[in-house]
Order: sequence, then structure tokens, then C-alpha cells
Amino acid sequence: MTQPSPPSGNDLKKHKNLVIVSLAIIVAILILVSPIVPIQYTVTKTRTRNLRYSSGVYGIYNIPKIVNVTNQDSIGGSFSVTMNEWLNNPAYPLSGPERTLESTSSQSLYINAGATRTFNLPDDWIILSPIYSFTYSVSAPSKQETYNVTETEYKSILNLIVESLRKQ
Repeated sequence: MTQPSPPSGNDLKKHKNLVIVSLAIIVAILILVSPIVPIQYTVTKTRTRNLRYSSGVYGIYNIPKIVNVTNQDSIGGSFSVTMNEWLNNPAYPLSGPERTLESTSSQSLYINAGATRTFNLPDDWIILSPIYSFTYSVSAPSKQETYNVTETEYKSILNLIVESLRKQ
């Protein structure tokens, strides 16, 4: 029986060259198809938000009479104020609810940018603490804003070549 002869130096060189060429082809293909090139572009988006405002209650001798609303935004709009008059239960928690809603009043006024408008409590409301209490809420108008966002997308070299060929 004859034993196979060990590989000669030429055979090893051929295999080594084949491996190197194969690895180079694989690396080249990976570079072509991998998303490695950053492409930046700007996208315009839209969002809705309420106008910015501040508010406060003012009165005489701690009896609320008015609600002031200041539009702190750059555009004007119609603001609404809802006011609630509450009858407080002095026997709470022994009997009944903590308080009962007696009356509600809503008003709307247009307020220019940077301006302050006054919302008056109804004339028949006399908010004497601790018998009565008062709460209010402000509803501001909304506006749509557009803004730009820079986004980055990574593309492969092959993708860029195909896109440039399509444009021609």
C-alpha cells in the first residue's frame, strides 16, 4: 500500500491564494451591501399644542371676584374659563359629601398675544370661606406648529449606486 504523499509547496500556495481571494471577495461584498454611508436629510413635521398662558384669582378681602388670564404665546386666541361655586359641608366626614356643586359659569374671550383679560365671577356669587369655595379651569386654544427635524439614514454603497442609476 502506498501512502499519499504530503502536499507540495506549490499545492499549499494555490490553496492559500484561493483562501485569500475568497476572503477578499467576501469582504468586498460585505462593504457593498452593508449600510455604512450616513445620509442626512431634513423632514418638516407638524404638532398641535395649546397656547401658553398664566392665570390667577383676585378679589377683595380674600373674596374672589375675578380670574385674570394672560396669553403668553405669540398668537392670539379664544380662551374659556369655567368657574365652579361649591357649598362646603362643615359636617364632613361625619355626614354627606365634602362639598356640593352649587353653580357653574363659563365665559370665553379672545386674548391677543401678550395681553391679559379679566373674567368676572357672576354677581350673585359671594364666596365666603369656609361655607363656600371656588374653583376654576382655563381652556386654551390650540395651534399647529411646523418644525424641522434632521434625520440620518444609513445606506449601502450598492444602494447608492442603484439609486444614482435610476435617476439617470
